Amino acid sequence: MARVSISIPCYNEERWISETIESVLNQTFSDFELLLVDDGSTDNTADIISEYTDDPRVRYIYQENQGFAGARNTGLEEGDGDYYAFIGADDMWKPTKLEQQVAFLEANDTD
Repeated sequence: MARVSISIPCYNEERWISETIESVLNQTFSDFELLLVDDGSTDNTADIISEYTDDPRVRYIYQENQGFAGARNTGLEEGDGDYYAFIGADDMWKPTKLEQQVAFLEANDTD
């Protein structure tokens, strides 16, 4: 079980998805699983994501289009981490984001 389950709901995100995935994979905190929830993309999103599925932390989940909320809910259902994190398919994280957040959560006895 990974410490943090990270979900990226995506739909036709070929323009940004690589940079988003890279920003997650380059975290200084590495005990995570990355769930890429493809919500029925019709562009090259699936092909781009397939370049990352050799990493054991990455899991590709395809579903027929259910909208953003449906894709986000799938990420919650499929993850098994102690903590959950979400990132938009066109967003990027600074390398220490998870490290800082997990440290804060644990230092402050949060759920």
